[in-house]
Amino acid sequence: MHCALGHDLGPPDQSDVAQRVAEAANAASTAAQGEMRHVHEVNRALVLAGRSPELGRAPSIASTSGSDIVLGPLTRAQLENLVARERDLAVAVDARYARLQPAVTELLDPLPDHFGFPGALHDSLDGIDPSHYLRATPRPAADDLEQSLLDLSDHLYGVVVEILSAWFPDEDAVPSGRGLAIDAMNGLDQVNGLLVARGLLPPFTPPEAI
Repeated sequence: MHCALGHDLGPPDQSDVAQRVAEAANAASTAAQGEMRHVHEVNRALVLAGRSPELGRAPSIASTSGSDIVLGPLTRAQLENLVARERDLAVAVDARYARLQPAVTELLDPLPDHFGFPGALHDSLDGIDPSHYLRATPRPAADDLEQSLLDLSDHLYGVVVEILSAWFPDEDAVPSGRGLAIDAMNGLDQVNGLLVARGLLPPFTPPEAI
């Protein structure tokens, strides 16, 4: 979503709409960084419990209504319905955390609250047509350069996951893991910025499918 809303390109003009879309992009970036911390915290809890860390991509998450919310690369239709989708995801994810609370209070205290992000999206994007806030959308590569950037984005995403998979099981034994992961994330971010500048949404292809 950070990429779809313009990544770090900044507003294209000084209009109110452009400023609000940039605010939404910043909110998405902040939310993504927060979720990275949540992934770390949950995996730390797994390791402390004698379990292996988990970095696999879930194909879906069950909503409180019983239906599944499909996860993965965002479609154009999903991007045009960002706020409602994020609200549904916030409810579903927080329901998962709530079930864990009796067992993990000392490890995850307080439990994460995911409603701030959809609220920020609503405040920024309310009344703005998707054609104005979607600055990058999924589409086939237009040329060899775009395809190379897409391939590099997927490769770097896989590198990030591989580094974290090696670091999480014993962080003390691999003290450089955090720095290496951040370096790989920064490289991924830079490549994705180049894709967004061409209006192309990075797919974030699951590493096992690369």
